[in-house]
Amino acid sequence: MLVIFALIVIAAAAAGAIYVRYRVDQAAADCPMPAPPDKPATPPPNLPGFQTGDACGPGESPRAAAPPGSTGKKP
Repeated sequence: MLVIFALIVIAAAAAGAIYVRYRVDQAAADCPMPAPPDKPATPPPNLPGFQTGDACGPGESPRAAAPPGSTGKKP
């Protein structure tokens, strides 16, 4: 008797989980997706002292690039 009750509870939990998953999928499918923004027509301005490469801390000069073929590790 207890086994049958346990199977009924497990089946009800599984059915509830399937129903919730179905409702979430339906809600996500109905949500309109916005179009991606257009690319800017002009490139960003070239400001003096503005660096878009490697970052450095305040007051430091930009780090020099490692020579080709090096791993950047000390021997």
